[in-house]
Amino acid sequence: MRFPKLQELQRYREMTTVFGGYNHQISCNEGQFFDMKNMTSKYFPILSPRQRRGIVKSFVNPQGILDKEDLWWIDDKALYKNGERIELEGVRFNDISPKTMAKMGAYIIVMPDKIWIKATDEEIECGYMENIVEYEKGTEIKFSICDEYGRAITWHDADYYKTTQAKDGDYQMSVNANGKPSLKVYSASTGIWMSVISTYTQISALGIGKGFEKEDGVKITTNINTDSLDNIFVNVEDDGEHYSVNTYIVDRTDDAITIPGIYNGRLEPFTEMDLLVERKTPEMAYITECNNRLWGCSKDGHEIYASKLGDVKNWNCFRGNSMDSWAATIGSDGKFTGAITFLGYPMFFKEDSLIKIGVSAIGGHQTKETMCRGVQDGSSGSLSILNEILYYKSNSGVCVYNGSLPYSISDNFGDVNYYDAVGGALGDKYYISMRNKNNVYSLFVYDSKNGIWCKEDDTQAIVFSRHKDDLYFIDAKDKMMKSVGGTLLFDSKDAEDIFNWYVESGTIGYSSPDNKYVGRINIRITLEFGTNVDFYIQYDSMGEWEHKFNMSGTGTRTYSIPLIPKRCDHFKYKIKGNGICKIHSITKTIEEGSDS
Repeated sequence: MRFPKLQELQRYREMTTVFGGYNHQISCNEGQFFDMKNMTSKYFPILSPRQRRGIVKSFVNPQGILDKEDLWWIDDKALYKNGERIELEGVRFNDISPKTMAKMGAYIIVMPDKIWIKATDEEIECGYMENIVEYEKGTEIKFSICDEYGRAITWHDADYYKTTQAKDGDYQMSVNANGKPSLKVYSASTGIWMSVISTYTQISALGIGKGFEKEDGVKITTNINTDSLDNIFVNVEDDGEHYSVNTYIVDRTDDAITIPGIYNGRLEPFTEMDLLVERKTPEMAYITECNNRLWGCSKDGHEIYASKLGDVKNWNCFRGNSMDSWAATIGSDGKFTGAITFLGYPMFFKEDSLIKIGVSAIGGHQTKETMCRGVQDGSSGSLSILNEILYYKSNSGVCVYNGSLPYSISDNFGDVNYYDAVGGALGDKYYISMRNKNNVYSLFVYDSKNGIWCKEDDTQAIVFSRHKDDLYFIDAKDKMMKSVGGTLLFDSKDAEDIFNWYVESGTIGYSSPDNKYVGRINIRITLEFGTNVDFYIQYDSMGEWEHKFNMSGTGTRTYSIPLIPKRCDHFKYKIKGNGICKIHSITKTIEEGSDS
């Protein structure tokens, strides 16, 4: 008698020992995970939850953080250094948050407040980058000609010396061929009146010099322009009723300033004059330091500025030398979205371009614009340098830039779009916190050494700042400063509570058209005391997770997950837990059936 032949079901084992992190795509590979929470690549290729964070400081209203040898921050309009409040005289922070904090030499710059802080071991100085002194009619304002040190010069006209013998060092005011006043000094040794090349005018008024320094670039505006003043106030303002000059202060006292120019008018004070003296700082969206200058860009996307060399307060000082301030107009459309100094170049981003500034030692700085993926609007805080590579969030994902052209590293995010990114770097890892279209935040970590992503939790970071051997951030939800590496500063003793974690595999079985039986799953794992780990499985995308096994105890062992073979087309699994563990391998035993 003949019996039908039974075909033996094909059985095979799949063993995963290399875990490739987060991959939120349908084509999620074996060893990668479609979703996860609180995992790390620190022990790659081993799968493990991240370490506990340090809880460093509680904030009332966090406004900014900066690493400058010490850790500085602004909380509720007050400045702190390593947790100690610093009292500032004469300045006050506004309510705007978050603030941009930058460093240049001994200075800390806070924008948009336009406040500078000079921090040394001996003392703390501070002030506003801008200074404005204004006078209205009724104030006595005096003009006089002087030398560069502010010493008054007494002069006479040519008619005076027709009847009086000139002495060595006498001054004469005459008119040159262009009809402009000209100052001459008499030399007794040669008997010749010689032209004074550099002439200066002193403006005296109560308190006019307070808040200014020598070499400050200023704009001076008045409502009067007599014949003797039109040699000084050479610009007509837009209203046609005021006159101005852009100049610099040669010398100053509290009640007088000396500027270049020649004044040949009356010595009696003006009382009918309005006068405005101002050292202005442009309204800037982003700032960065490079080559002992502060660089910034306008909010409308068309102007880039540089401060005077070594001076954060002067942005309008143009004397024709290499130390001058600098400005350039950018013709392309779109507003600026971020700024950073990278490889020795100040760089400014728009959403579709980057502008690199070629810094010149002689002041001839040049701009070069490259049309490419720039920084996404709202993600200026994502700019961060990791191992000589620049990382940032663009409209199309997370990009890296090494000096040539940017390219994306975030294909593993799938078709989820993210916005409002903030980033920081530590070791070989780039941390980035951003939200999806449903305003749900996620903290991702890119391991640049192994080229994999991990997803941590729903942290919304206001700002990141690296300090010494750890990376710190301010959590928007609980207003706490935390350290990703668990470092506790300033006598802090609080560490993060034990947290839950999980990994969810991609769909397994799409590559085969046959039905399958999942016979057994083995997990080799190292558990610490108090750790609990649960295993779940889901068949054929039914949406219901079936709990199959719990793992607990201590030490390293292999757990065999008891599964009753169930016919399915595809499946996926989830491992959830709390506490510390390390998963070394996951082995699946699968039997294939027919395609019907």
